Amino acid sequence: MPNLTTPIPPRLTGQTQQDVKLLKEWGTALIDELTYLFHNLDAGNVSEAASVKAENIDTANAKITNAQIGALTADKLTAGTIDTGKVTVSSSDGCLTLSDSQITISDQNYERFRAAYDKSTGRFDFVLCDKNGVPAVYIGSGGNAVFTGKVESASIFSSTIVGTDSISYTGTTGGVFAQLDPTGIKMMQDQNGVRKQKLGMSVGDDGTAYIVLGAGNGEGSHNINGVVYTNGSFKLEKNDQYASMGLVGYAPFISFWEESGELWLSGQRVLINGIDPMSKIQELESRVQALESM
Repeated sequence: MPNLTTPIPPRLTGQTQQDVKLLKEWGTALIDELTYLFHNLDAGNVSEAASVKAENIDTANAKITNAQIGALTADKLTAGTIDTGKVTVSSSDGCLTLSDSQITISDQNYERFRAAYDKSTGRFDFVLCDKNGVPAVYIGSGGNAVFTGKVESASIFSSTIVGTDSISYTGTTGGVFAQLDPTGIKMMQDQNGVRKQKLGMSVGDDGTAYIVLGAGNGEGSHNINGVVYTNGSFKLEKNDQYASMGLVGYAPFISFWEESGELWLSGQRVLINGIDPMSKIQELESRVQALESM
């Protein structure tokens, strides 16, 4: 507190009337100065005080360099910002914590929920764990999502790969899975580091529909609606004129023409119920010729 400017009491003169007047003037000046000081206290002019009682201070602005408070409840805080980088906010049972840019919820044994922001990468992550603390759901701001359980939804638009995860797909170890792309729907199989198409369903720009089974024998190369197959793959083909069935790389062995209603069978030998009708026809022709020659 600054020094008082009011001088010490005046020396008494022995003249009662005059001494009373001097003391009155001195006391009035002292009271005025003390009143001014008490109405203008701040952190600067009480920094050297040994003890200041809070109930005696009424101020709109206070500056406290290092506060030591015995008890403070959150409902007493009406403004300001708490830096979670320096202070960890926790629930009474310790299950919920807020620290830096991360919110964590546990069940006393394992972490069950985490939402965090990584300032170094600028990425947001959301993780939900099962009862053993193993991540069951992961969603990242980069667009990746991982679900270890079953996902049920009327529509899924987030992926064109169904039946394997991104790591297995990239490493060609995905097993059997479905792939959706502009050329259609494919059933793929990764085996020994080699990816083969086992089933393909697509519709070409001209309206021709294809179903192709198998990857072929590895020989030849045939582009069917944007997908390359080798000889021997089984193919069903349907357009507005005919429907056919055959092997890729060879002529169809069955064709049905819609307009004429004709059914074409082709091949070196055709059996119906185990019987070769062509041989029977040739046998009948031979008998007819023999009868005619008699």
